[in-house]
Amino acid sequence: MSHAGIADHAVSAAEPRGRCPFHAGPSAGEPSPQIFEDWLANGLHCSAGKREFKLGRYSVTRFRSGSDYAAALETFRGDVAAYRKTGFLALYTGDPGRFKDAADELRLLAEVMFDAGLTDDVDAILAGTPVSVPIEVTCPVTGLPTIYEFFPVAFCRGSSNPADPLYDPSLGGPFTAINMTSDAFAFAMLVRDQAIRAWGKAPHEMEDRDAVELLFRKCVTVWQNMSINTIQTYEKTSVDPTRGVHLSDDRKRWTAPHNDPVFAELKKCPYSHEMPISYAARLTAKWSANLFDGKEYVPGRDGQSGGVPIFEVEGVPDELYKF
Repeated sequence: MSHAGIADHAVSAAEPRGRCPFHAGPSAGEPSPQIFEDWLANGLHCSAGKREFKLGRYSVTRFRSGSDYAAALETFRGDVAAYRKTGFLALYTGDPGRFKDAADELRLLAEVMFDAGLTDDVDAILAGTPVSVPIEVTCPVTGLPTIYEFFPVAFCRGSSNPADPLYDPSLGGPFTAINMTSDAFAFAMLVRDQAIRAWGKAPHEMEDRDAVELLFRKCVTVWQNMSINTIQTYEKTSVDPTRGVHLSDDRKRWTAPHNDPVFAELKKCPYSHEMPISYAARLTAKWSANLFDGKEYVPGRDGQSGGVPIFEVEGVPDELYKF
């Protein structure tokens, strides 16, 4: 394949598609297979998430308790290490009637994190403290043992309701769930995929620095464009501009009514975040320095470093952000 073909083949509809694990029939409280399939087809607006589902690399499980979640997480750790999975979506299958709003859902999900041993302070993660799950893998790009941080984020039915005080459609869906990803690891897997597709080998097996850095530049462009598509799609879903996501004119930053990737927040505030044109380029510079200059590679939280609180968004009046 020519170098120009890398971007064209970043997403292939012919790849095996991830499927809902509930086809045997749902129990009370859990989404039906049809609801899940409809969400995959029409409600999942994240371009990177869609890609991973198509590749069969999204793990979908169900839970009622922290112990359920912890057991499924251990399986996911092994799947990440084997490059079989990149994302972990856990759907709560208890009685949805117990929740009167998104805040109730968030409190339940925070207790699940506590019971799963992922936090010792429920109030802190409800106030915006991130939950970090480190997973040691062989880096898909450098080929070296590396710890990538994955971040669980709560998703709520109530967040899709414009009447809910915590309305935030980018964190909503037809189910109560916890979604966990690592942007750095997912991007590393994209780079590995495209290297194998174009050259038949992983980046760390390539000796031509110019070819590797061309690969990196093209993958940064792909990741940036996927993020732009995601943000522009989600921007259209919000009936309230103060609770939508927005892309800056220079496409270097995006804003949301939450801090990504914190687990939960019981108060809404707009935050500004980096786009891949900044953080993915920084990651590839680290990889290049490791591969060809012998420098140590530590992924850090590139891609999920958190946002900066702001009080205005370009094109949206300040007063609309006074939550």
